[in-house]
Amino acid sequence: MFLIKNRSHLVIARTLLISTIMTTLTPVLNLPVNASTDNDENNTYTPPSGTLLLPLTPKLDIAKSQSQASASSSTASSTTSGTQTSSTTGVQTSSVVETAAEKGAVSALSSNDGTEIINENATLKGTIQIVADDTEFDQEKNTFLGTGNAVAIIGGQNSKLQADSILYDQNSQTIDARGNVSILRDGQLTNGSAFKFNVDSDEYLITQPETSIDNTQVVARQSIGTKTGVAFSNGTMDMPMPFYLGKNIGNAPLSTATELWEMKQHLQAYLPDKPSFKFKAKKMIYERYKEDGNLTVIGGRLDFGTFSVPVGKIVTSVGNKNGKTVMAISPYIGNNLWSGGLNVGPQFNYGVGKSSVFSWSPMVQIGGRPSNDTSGASIGLAGRIQFTSPNFQAHIGYGSVSNLLIGDIKARVYRTVKFQAGVNRFLPDGMLGMVRARFAAELNDNHPYYNVPYLGSVNFRTAGGWYQDNPNLVYISSTYAALHGNPNTTVMNSGYKIQEQFTLSTHPLFNIGDDKWGIKSFIYGGATARAYSTGNSGLITQVSPILDIRANRLRLQAGYTSSSVNGSSPFVFDEYIQGQNSVFVQGDVKLSKYLDVGGMTGYNMTQKIYYSRSLLAAIGPPDLKLIVGKDFILNNYRLGFNVLYGQPVQYDKLVFKGAPDQGQLGSGTSGI
Repeated sequence: MFLIKNRSHLVIARTLLISTIMTTLTPVLNLPVNASTDNDENNTYTPPSGTLLLPLTPKLDIAKSQSQASASSSTASSTTSGTQTSSTTGVQTSSVVETAAEKGAVSALSSNDGTEIINENATLKGTIQIVADDTEFDQEKNTFLGTGNAVAIIGGQNSKLQADSILYDQNSQTIDARGNVSILRDGQLTNGSAFKFNVDSDEYLITQPETSIDNTQVVARQSIGTKTGVAFSNGTMDMPMPFYLGKNIGNAPLSTATELWEMKQHLQAYLPDKPSFKFKAKKMIYERYKEDGNLTVIGGRLDFGTFSVPVGKIVTSVGNKNGKTVMAISPYIGNNLWSGGLNVGPQFNYGVGKSSVFSWSPMVQIGGRPSNDTSGASIGLAGRIQFTSPNFQAHIGYGSVSNLLIGDIKARVYRTVKFQAGVNRFLPDGMLGMVRARFAAELNDNHPYYNVPYLGSVNFRTAGGWYQDNPNLVYISSTYAALHGNPNTTVMNSGYKIQEQFTLSTHPLFNIGDDKWGIKSFIYGGATARAYSTGNSGLITQVSPILDIRANRLRLQAGYTSSSVNGSSPFVFDEYIQGQNSVFVQGDVKLSKYLDVGGMTGYNMTQKIYYSRSLLAAIGPPDLKLIVGKDFILNNYRLGFNVLYGQPVQYDKLVFKGAPDQGQLGSGTSGI
C-alpha cells in the first residue's frame, strides 16, 4: 500500500526536512522543541493545530522543468516568510506543511479563517497528510503525532484512516493508530481498536476488526493485510443473502414441495429464528472483484450439536441471487438419468464461467435391467458427465447392468421456445407426462396465460420434431410394459411428429374453510392433437374434476379422469396409458416438522392396472430437508435435498482478495 521505492532519497529528504524545520519552521508550527528560536522572547507556548504533509515515497511526482522548480522555490520562500509574520502577531491559524520527497523543499500556506489552502499546482503524491486537533513533532524520536479526531490521508492512494491518535515513526517507517480506528479504502470500511502499518513491507495489522464490504459483515480477532488482500482469523462472516442449495425439490411430498418452492423464491422470509445447524469453515476466500463464484469455502462442516458432517469444498456467490453454488465433491445417489436401478458414487464439480457447472461421476449400479431379459449381473459400474447453465444443459450416462447409453441436450432458443433432444432418455411431453424414445429431437413452445376470465390458467404447447422408437424400452418394469400392451416387436419405427396441446385449470368451484382445515374443488382438462409423417394422426382429450382436501397435517388431492383417444400412433413410447377412465390420489401427511410422508397412486380402470405408484418422504428440519422416494412403475429412485442457511459463518481464516492493486489502499491518483 505504501511501498518505498528508493530508501536513499528518503534519507536525504528526511535530513533536509529536520534541518529546515529546526531552523525555519519551528515558530510557524509552534512545535514543542528545546532548541531556541528568534521568536521565543514571549516565552509562551500555544498547542499546535493543523495539518502535516509528510514525505513518503520519493520520485513519485511528475518531474518539473527548471523554471517550474525555480517558481516553486520562490513561492516557498515568500510563503514561509508570510506565515512567520502571522505567527508573531499572536493569531493562530490552521496550516498546511508540504515536504516534497525529492527536493526537500518546504512550503506553508495559511489563511486567517482556518481553512486549509493547498497550491493547486502542488502534488500530494509521495506524502502522508495527518490532520488532527493537535499535531506534534518529536525531533529526537523523529515521529509525528496527531491526537484528537486524527485523520491520515495517504498521498496517491484511495484511502482514509481515522482514529483517536495517529503516530507516524519515520525511523521504522510505521503508522500506529489507536482508539476508534476506522479505515476506508475502495468502498471497504473497517473498524477496529488498533491499526499498525509497515510502509516498507506493505503489511498492516488490525486488532478486533469489524469490516463491511459489499453488504457483507465480517468480525474477527485480528486482520493482517498485504498488497494482495486481507486475511482475517477466528471470526464470523455474515453474508448479505442467505446461502441456498437445492436439488430435485419437486420430487418432495405435495405439501413440502409447495413450501420448498415458495422458500426458493423468498429466502429471507423462511429463515428460522433458531437454525437447526451451524456452518463452519477452516478457510474461506472471498474474491470481491468477481461477480459470480466469488466465495470459496474449504473444509466446511455442518454441525448438529455434537454431530458434524463434512461438506468439502464449496464455490458460491455472495451478493448475487442468480449466482451458482458449486460443491467440489458431492455424493451422488440416484437413477443416473433413469438408466434403472440405484447408482451410487462421488460427483466432482467444476464452476465454468459465471453460471455454468461441469460435473462427472464414477458410480456403482445396483440393478436396473430395462428389458424382459433376466439374465446377467445385477451389480455393475456406471458413469455420468453433465454440463449445466441457465440456458443450456447436457447429460450423458451409462450403466453396465442396463447396458444402456443415455443422454440429452436442452437449450433455450428464444424466450419460451426450447430445444430438447435425447438418446434413450425420458423427456417431458406436456399433458402426456414423461415419454422415452430411442432418439428424439424436438422444438417446443410453451405459452401460459393466467388472466383468462373464469379460469385459473391456460397453457398452449406447440411441438415438432423427429423421433425413433425402441419398443423394448418400455420394459423398465413389468407394469410399465403392460400399460403399453407388452410389445413383442423389435421394429424401431422413425418419423416426424407435430403436436398441439391445450390445457386449462379453473378457479375453485367452491372453497370451504382455510389452508389448515378446508376443502375446495377445481377442474383440470386438456386436449392433444398430433400428426405423423407416417400418415398416422390422433386426438386425445381428458377432463378431471379434482378435490383438494386439507385436514391439519393431512393434505390430499383426488380426482377422476375421463379420456377419449382417437386415431393411432406409429410409436410405442407415446401411447396414452391412463385409459378412458382412471382415478388418482396424491398427497402427504406431516408426521412432524422433521418428517413428511406422501406419494401418488393412479389406477387405469379400463385395463385394471396402476399407471402410477410412488412413495416419497422429506426428512429433516425446515432449513435442511433430505428428499427420498421410489417410483414403482418406472423403477426409478428419487433423491433430493434443500439447504437454507442465513446465520453468520464461523471460520478459522477468511481471506479477502481484491483487484491486482488491492492492498495499495486503492488505485486513485489523489487522496480522499
